[in-house]
Amino acid sequence: MKTLLIFEPQPGGHRANFVRWLADAASTHPECRFVFFTADDVEASVSERIASAGRWKKQVLLFRLFREACRKHNPDQALILELTHLELPLALFGSPIPVSAILFVQYPELPRGLKKFSKHWKTRLLLWRAPIKNLFLLNGEKSCRYLTDHFNAKTRFIPIPDPAPEVSAEPSFNVREHFNISSDRKIFLFFGAISKRKGASVLLEALQRVGPDVLTHSAFVFCGAPEAPYKNEFQNSVAAVRDLGSVEIRVDNQFVPDERMMALFEQSDVILMPYTRPEYSSGILSLAAKAGKPVLGPETGLLGRLIEENGLGATSPASPAALAEKIAEVVRQVPEIDEERCEAFVRRSTPKHFSKTIINALCGSG
Repeated sequence: MKTLLIFEPQPGGHRANFVRWLADAASTHPECRFVFFTADDVEASVSERIASAGRWKKQVLLFRLFREACRKHNPDQALILELTHLELPLALFGSPIPVSAILFVQYPELPRGLKKFSKHWKTRLLLWRAPIKNLFLLNGEKSCRYLTDHFNAKTRFIPIPDPAPEVSAEPSFNVREHFNISSDRKIFLFFGAISKRKGASVLLEALQRVGPDVLTHSAFVFCGAPEAPYKNEFQNSVAAVRDLGSVEIRVDNQFVPDERMMALFEQSDVILMPYTRPEYSSGILSLAAKAGKPVLGPETGLLGRLIEENGLGATSPASPAALAEKIAEVVRQVPEIDEERCEAFVRRSTPKHFSKTIINALCGSG
């Protein structure tokens, strides 16, 4: 019987949903034995070190955990749920076993320049050093074609959706009552880990440029915890926006169950995605589409293309001045989504499609 290791030692995020969906789908392949190495298998002190580590040190710590999991479970193959977190150690040191991995960043969407050059050669080294069998790319149909054309590798490049959980909204939750938001204000929701990469600093600077006539008709809800290196700057920026006096801004960094998350999305007017790294996929897009709410996201990269192609809302350049102008426009008139294209996007982006594609590839039936 083939033993397959599913490796995701970091808590939270929608990778936790990935683990759950894959565990549900594993039962359809009794010929394979699945072993899950998750945050529950990591000592608290190690988790704290990973959470506070810089980028390179974090990758080294995760690579050590990966080798530990391989020694403990002796799998025939491993699935790494986010390749970016182990990319450099795997490229430098290889892997003790064949691996498959999920990749969030999309190659054709990378801006030209040093970043794309560096990514190209890192990927070439990775595919040479590490025996990567399957590389799953989130919303990555275009990336799969690009990688197949540019890398003469034995790796299979397989597109998968970046789905939203299939849950109903919590019926008793009312976002306006919970955050004490008046009924005459439009609700703008920023959901998930709060970081510069996700555009929180650009958004808060933009809000300081928006006129009071706009701010008095809107409320901004940040639902998520700020990443440690950004926490103090975020708090200072929020205080600066509040000092303007005309804006309602709410911050909730408590864990939000999926049912309440869906209620938040369904009861908001606009979902904010001012990401400064738009080449990365985001499950927020599927959540907004499932809730039938427009997003305000970047005009470039994978996210910009998905928003435009699927009629999911409006886009803006990732600069405070441009975003401030777009927010003012959206407060006056919330963008409409294209219901037909949005529904088609939701139908393609299901947990079942996600997990079935991956499990079938790992077990050799896809």
